Amino acid sequence: MKRIFILISLLAIAAFARPINDGNELFRKGDFAGALQKYMEARKDEPANPLLFYNIGTCQYKLGNYEEAQKELESASRMPDSSIASKAAFNLANTFYRIGEKSSEPSERIAKWREAVGYLKKAIDLNPNFENAKRNVEIVQRKLKEEIDKQKEQNQQNENQDQKQPELSENAKQILARALQMCKDGEYTPAKNLLENTMASDSTASSFGPYIQRIEDVIDIKAGRAPKSKIDQSNADNDLGVI
Repeated sequence: MKRIFILISLLAIAAFARPINDGNELFRKGDFAGALQKYMEARKDEPANPLLFYNIGTCQYKLGNYEEAQKELESASRMPDSSIASKAAFNLANTFYRIGEKSSEPSERIAKWREAVGYLKKAIDLNPNFENAKRNVEIVQRKLKEEIDKQKEQNQQNENQDQKQPELSENAKQILARALQMCKDGEYTPAKNLLENTMASDSTASSFGPYIQRIEDVIDIKAGRAPKSKIDQSNADNDLGVI
């Protein structure tokens, strides 16, 4: 994302310009906390100054206080001065982008990045020559598309997984429980045969494959042969890891 902007008020009257100008100087030096303090001091005398909504929101953004930045910049973006409003919309888009970036929920990330695109377009509407906003629209739209595609792929995988592993019938559940007990008693080959026969006759038992493979691995190990696959004990309380 391109750098954000800070406005310098050249038209503020002398009584109020000092804290704003001091804040601008601190901001240029990278002291965002100090700049914020100066702007907050100025707000006591000018609570409705649009410049302060913008500058306070920008400082909050730089400090990583995105929720506070959002509130201030939303107010600044509604101001009649298109110069302030366009820059506020740009920084507000940056804010939504960062909020989305920090979110662990894909749906939240997508929603915030859509907000970011919307405010970038608003910044361009207010200032058609806003090149940084034009570049950022392309960046965020690309990230947004990647995230949406990723979620579509994940949803499809989940649907396929659900289709591949239908819920076991009551008979299949009983057979599986019996096979597990047989394995605990050391009857691996009969347990394997039981699962294979059930898998062949009961369509809901398609998920028996991994169990059968693990039994075969145990049989191979006991016979002194290398197992065909690594024994999975990640779910030892519910599957053949208890063997």
